[in-house]
Amino acid sequence: MNISEYHADDAQRLATVSQAPVKFIQICASQDDLFALDEGGKIYQYNFNEKTWVQLVASR
Repeated sequence: MNISEYHADDAQRLATVSQAPVKFIQICASQDDLFALDEGGKIYQYNFNEKTWVQLVASR
């Protein structure tokens, strides 16, 4: 499932909701966000409203 996330900098990011439990190897927290890195190098952001991790999709 694709969703759009909005942040304080008004940037739009496309993301997918993680359906299966993932083992994180690193977690990074800031004042407003929580990010995690899994063993495969995928980056996730915690959605506090839905209480779930959302995989961020890389785009350049």
